[in-house]
Amino acid sequence: MGNNKQPADQSRRHFFSSLLGKKENAPQEKVKMLTPDGKLVEVDKAVLDQITAKKKATNEDIYNWMENPSK
Repeated sequence: MGNNKQPADQSRRHFFSSLLGKKENAPQEKVKMLTPDGKLVEVDKAVLDQITAKKKATNEDIYNWMENPSK
């Protein structure tokens, strides 16, 4: 076992950027939004697009889940 570790800041930054698939030099578009408590925040447009692309459960899905005997 050698002691050839990278500096902690560089390795953490690389790890998190690889998880997020984020390019460090790419400019990101921001969207301003209000939080429930009235604060103004800026959110990456890519994150907002991912959230809105998710499929919501239908009423039929919820009723089928409620009638499922395994719960």
